[in-house]
Amino acid sequence: MHLRNTLVFPPTDYQNENVSGSPSGTNLEAQLVYQNSTISKPGQNIIIGTDSESSSWDDSGPPSTSTASSGLTKCPCETLEDAITENKNGRRKGSLQPEQRQQALEFRACLRCKVLNKICDKGEPCGGCKPSYARLWQVPYTRMDITDIGYFMKDWKADYERHISLGVSDGNIESFSTAYRTLYITHGYGHFISINARKVFVQDEKCFGINWVESHENIRAFEVQTAQLSAGKEGVSTTVLSVYLDRHIDSGFEAFVNEYFKGTIFITEILKIAFRYYQNEKLPSVRKALKLVLAYNLTFHVTMVEGLSEEEQFIGKIDDVRSKFNGKTIAPFMVNFQIKTAMAQVWRKLHEDILQDLSLLYSSVLTGDKLEHFPTIFMITAILLAIWEEMQFDCYYHELDENAVNEFCEKMESSPVAVLLGLFQAISSKLPSLQAWDTRQHHHVLSSNAAACDALSEVRKLVNKHKNYLSGRFSAIFNRDDFDCLSSKLLSQLVIS
Repeated sequence: MHLRNTLVFPPTDYQNENVSGSPSGTNLEAQLVYQNSTISKPGQNIIIGTDSESSSWDDSGPPSTSTASSGLTKCPCETLEDAITENKNGRRKGSLQPEQRQQALEFRACLRCKVLNKICDKGEPCGGCKPSYARLWQVPYTRMDITDIGYFMKDWKADYERHISLGVSDGNIESFSTAYRTLYITHGYGHFISINARKVFVQDEKCFGINWVESHENIRAFEVQTAQLSAGKEGVSTTVLSVYLDRHIDSGFEAFVNEYFKGTIFITEILKIAFRYYQNEKLPSVRKALKLVLAYNLTFHVTMVEGLSEEEQFIGKIDDVRSKFNGKTIAPFMVNFQIKTAMAQVWRKLHEDILQDLSLLYSSVLTGDKLEHFPTIFMITAILLAIWEEMQFDCYYHELDENAVNEFCEKMESSPVAVLLGLFQAISSKLPSLQAWDTRQHHHVLSSNAAACDALSEVRKLVNKHKNYLSGRFSAIFNRDDFDCLSSKLLSQLVIS
């Protein structure tokens, strides 16, 4: 991103599908096979029965009821349902029965079948999931729940692992001072958190240097030595950090977006639209998504400090007019590390919560046809994809093992990205495309919610404005000298149909 200050260290339509193994006709009884049946000669009325008991019409009148009925040989199947082959793959009419829903939960039906309220056969996709022409084939076959698609992040530590060095190792730390003092930590966007700090005594005092990169003009690297201070025994509270992030949302979120993402096409505007939508609707799930944007990006942001004495301010002070933070004092190395590891916990928890919220939102749409949740689903999905794009960039930028990077990105795009895009496209089939949204014609679909309609109108204008740019982002590749190189790589697939 433009100011990415990164620390571096040396068819729903299946009307023509037949249930596999079942007759193609509509009169099933006519196709059941009866044993030893004979058919009367042409010109005579047809009677199905045994050879010995069959008879034809004669002048004396029709055969007796007892004779006709006794001539029928009973089908070996007790019911018509038993006559159908046991293979019940494919389309199922109507909604699921309670016992079928329980079965679907046990089998964990593929996402495509969840969309259609159907179930898959255990261990393999159902017949309806196989046809390549199926409208909802865009949803990959998977038995993962939406809440589980964050599995690719399990071992990802690029946001803080690079800060683990000799400076924070037990072998380097000799002792801590018993005197505490208050430091005010900030990322430079108008808000602060206070922490109790104490001096730390180490064997190697040269390990407290911090390097970072700024890209607001040209890409430049900076380095300063910082104070020998550490947070107290309690460390940095994630609860305190959560409140700190909340302050950014309540006051100054758009200023943060303008400053941090300055120059990044589409992302800057889509985040502002999501924020205005939140201001109108006050939806907790959208707030969490906005908070995730803050938490993730501030994890990578250089950390500054205030509250030092006049003498101490010179330790870690930036004295370079080319730096955006000229005149500011960089937080002590160990405090910086503690802030980042705590912030990393915060955004991971937010990410987990957002996936749970998204799962509930999709369930409400798929079971109750509550399309008024569509704008909320879009905002959350767009923000998730934007964060995942940043994760890809940060993985490329900080991870030295190219194979590990490729594996991480492939794991992300193989199912998680495909699931988000596929499910969104599945519910989008009930609505006009984002590029064709017209509030005057389509407002009733969203229950005439003014905030939702306005948000989609803004998205339509934005997508149409950057259509050519977005169409070319599908094949974006990493460029170390361009912090925006992967921007909208995933998000463009969400908004361009």
